[in-house]
Amino acid sequence: MPPKGLFNKVRNRLNRRRYVVSTIRKGDSLFETAIFEANFFYFPRSLKIPALTVETYTHNDAWDMHYKLTGRLTREYPERLFQEYR
Repeated sequence: MPPKGLFNKVRNRLNRRRYVVSTIRKGDSLFETAIFEANFFYFPRSLKIPALTVETYTHNDAWDMHYKLTGRLTREYPERLFQEYR
């Protein structure tokens, strides 16, 4: 059975906020990467309202986007990253 998604817990180095980055398969050729703000225990504050969602259409693009967002969210200000992808 092929993997259906990725999940990472991220702590921003600049403002020390916590985030959860999740990539799921929504269809045969549609993937969605979402970033959720999280509390101290890395539970998302709101599952219905993600801070950012990015859709991709291939498996490799989805995984690349997931790891790219995870890395950038660790090092950069989140607001700047969210503005870029909106």
